[in-house]
Amino acid sequence: MIAAVNENIKYDCRQATFSDAEAIQNLMQQAFADYAVKNKDKKNKKKVINSALREHLEDIKADLENNIVMVLNDGDKIIASLRLEEIRDKRYLLKRFAVAPSYQNQGLGTMIFQEAVEKLKEENAHYLQLYSSLENKKLVCFYQGLGFNCLETDNKKGYERGLWIKTII
Repeated sequence: MIAAVNENIKYDCRQATFSDAEAIQNLMQQAFADYAVKNKDKKNKKKVINSALREHLEDIKADLENNIVMVLNDGDKIIASLRLEEIRDKRYLLKRFAVAPSYQNQGLGTMIFQEAVEKLKEENAHYLQLYSSLENKKLVCFYQGLGFNCLETDNKKGYERGLWIKTII
């Protein structure tokens, strides 16, 4: 367990356990609720394909068993989570990266991400990739700030998304 301090508040970053599955599922529902709306115009909301909102507890438990799942806690409450899946030799996929809405814009996503990068260095990872919306400028800036570069785009999920890559080594 690694402790992170942000403005005199202590957060604990650790590898998740099976007992965290339900709290992770609740976090996903909260954090990805707005991601599923293509545009903010209340008259013209268009739903997009967002598998994070349809994820079952069994899916989370499978990730806990087979992948690296990290959480950031504020006391007993999980406030951020991310998952790292090795998809090819030394190449990992960052997925289900979420920070609880009331904790966003405080540097906590960066904190848990930095701990994930340290974990990947221990695994001798070479690359980290993710898919994310290009329509959300806040997310684009966030991932660019973490050192990711967008390599390609598609509309397979009903919105413009990018394949982002970061070199680890």
